[in-house]
This record gives sequence, structure tokens and C-alpha cells, in this order.
Amino acid sequence: MNEKIVLITGASSGIGEAAAIQLKKSGFTVYAVARRFERMKHLESQGIYTLQLDVTNDMSMANAVDTIVEKHGRIDILVNSAGYGSYGALEDVPISEAKYQFEVNVFGLARLTHNIRQII
Repeated sequence: MNEKIVLITGASSGIGEAAAIQLKKSGFTVYAVARRFERMKHLESQGIYTLQLDVTNDMSMANAVDTIVEKHGRIDILVNSAGYGSYGALEDVPISEAKYQFEVNVFGLARLTHNIRQII
């Protein structure tokens, strides 16, 4: 069987975690990645591979992608689910926090997509 290889970011909770579980149940080879690696350990017992990946860190992204490609030779599907929320009135949210939110939710997604576009 030639299962599709799926990379899912933000898989330590929420939609990313649920997507990882559902895609594995549907027969995909799933790599769940997140910054908070320890929160994904329970996924391994379901046959899901877990790796640490921080979408704000280029080396972290490269290491995770290289690990998958070395084992399988490809990544077929990318699910960008990593996200960070900073809530409050614009004047109350520190600029550093707003910048971090954009770094994760916009630039992190764009960087990872850009980095693996030749692989998919």
C-alpha cells in the first residue's frame, strides 16, 4: 500500500490534533508536528509519527522536513494548523505579542509552505 504522507503543524491540540487522528484512521501516514512536542506523545500509540517543529524557527522546520523526506522520500500533503492567539483591544496588546502572532499565523505558514513546495 502506498499511503500518502501527511505533515500536520499545530498537532499538539485542537484542529491539528483532531486532523492527525482522523487522517491516520483514514489510512494516511501522518507526521504530527508542534512546538510543544511533549503534548503529542499520546498520538504515537495511535501510529502517528511525532516531531518537534517550531514554525518560527527555520532550522526546526528544515530538520523535521529532512527527517520525513529521508524516511519516505516525499511529503504529499501539508496541513498548516499551527496558530497562536493574542486577544484584546489593539491598544492593550503589546506590539511584541502581535508580531509573534503574525510570525506564527502568517509568516510561519508561508515559510513552511515555501520550503516544501518542491517536495510536494
